[in-house]
Amino acid sequence: MQRELLGTEWQVKKLTFLTALAVLIGLSYIWTSTSELWHAVSVDFFWAVNSTLTWGEPWQIFWAATNTPVFDKLNGLIMAIPCLWYVIGDRSRPLSLRLSHMLVMGIGIIVGVYFAKHAFRSYESLSPSLIYSDTFNNLNELVPWLKAKVSADDSFPGNHAVVAGIYGFFFYFAIGRKYFWLALPIAILGGTARAVAGAHWLSDLVVGGAIHILPIMALTFTIPAIRWAESFLNTLADVLVLNLPDALTLPFVKLAKKLT
Repeated sequence: MQRELLGTEWQVKKLTFLTALAVLIGLSYIWTSTSELWHAVSVDFFWAVNSTLTWGEPWQIFWAATNTPVFDKLNGLIMAIPCLWYVIGDRSRPLSLRLSHMLVMGIGIIVGVYFAKHAFRSYESLSPSLIYSDTFNNLNELVPWLKAKVSADDSFPGNHAVVAGIYGFFFYFAIGRKYFWLALPIAILGGTARAVAGAHWLSDLVVGGAIHILPIMALTFTIPAIRWAESFLNTLADVLVLNLPDALTLPFVKLAKKLT
């Protein structure tokens, strides 16, 4: 599908396909044969990435830092850099469309995180660091002066993977490759940091991420969500300009003209 058509018209077949794919991936986590395969692959993945923490102190400090609450907040600011570059720098598209992309992506991330945190509260999933507590490379022991998150008793799904996936896929499909290549390393780091530390299995990231990301991408791209957002922003701008004093609206009008 052409990028310009994403989120501007109904695509029922694609909506159905993406939703069905999310269901199938979710079921693969439950079916005995495939769930055993997910577990085996996840264990191998955990030991592969966690074993890299023996590479040296700088490597250990890097991953410890990326698993701290401070970095979680800082990562939000880092994620905003490609967004601002796109909104400010891409003059080939209307400003209202650029802002609509950011609005829809932001709503998608909020919805995805909400369901990731609340839909599986009763499902117990211990992180690999709790299963292999005596043998894994513990960042809190390797770098004791940084309080890294290395465990979770509700590791499924990976909240950070949901955010990173929506962010990365949105840039790839809707915004463009130029901005995607800047967003990609940010998304990868945000999605994998907890796995290296031992707080998530691979299945938490892939399966847990897919069952949230795919439906949100479907609702973002296969219904007129972006067109609705653009219409809302244009209407809101008209209402504010018509009803607020010029002293308040004039600076924003001038800024909008510069960005158009």
